[in-house]
Amino acid sequence: MHGRVAVARLYHMTDGHGVRDLLAFLLARDTMHQNQWIAAARELQEEGLQGIPVPSSFPLGDEHREVSHQYIKFSDGQDADKGARASGPTPDGKGELTYVAEPAAGVPMPPPTQPDPRLYGTTAKPNLAEKVTGKLNDTFTSE
Repeated sequence: MHGRVAVARLYHMTDGHGVRDLLAFLLARDTMHQNQWIAAARELQEEGLQGIPVPSSFPLGDEHREVSHQYIKFSDGQDADKGARASGPTPDGKGELTYVAEPAAGVPMPPPTQPDPRLYGTTAKPNLAEKVTGKLNDTFTSE
């Protein structure tokens, strides 16, 4: 969901027709995928093959149940605690959703990722240095 919000923000931040068209297409595909997940979960439940959450064959006792109904805020949004996604009965009927305003103390923020400089022109290095770095990465990294 956070990815969808980020794409929608990007859409409103640009005036580029091609970029807006691409982002609008990606949002439409995301809508389709969300609808497919919802429909598939309902169908499995109606056929008695699965319950919610899917897969229901995974033992709930093996989950970290202390966080399975927590909405932990990791964003800068002001209204994260609003709505049925943050509090109230869970859609699976197995508990109550609770809102946690920030991660627990001691949970480290992961370091920012370093994108492959050949794909993203966002590093402070000159283009030649980016090309050399990419070649070194390819030489020493295998898939």
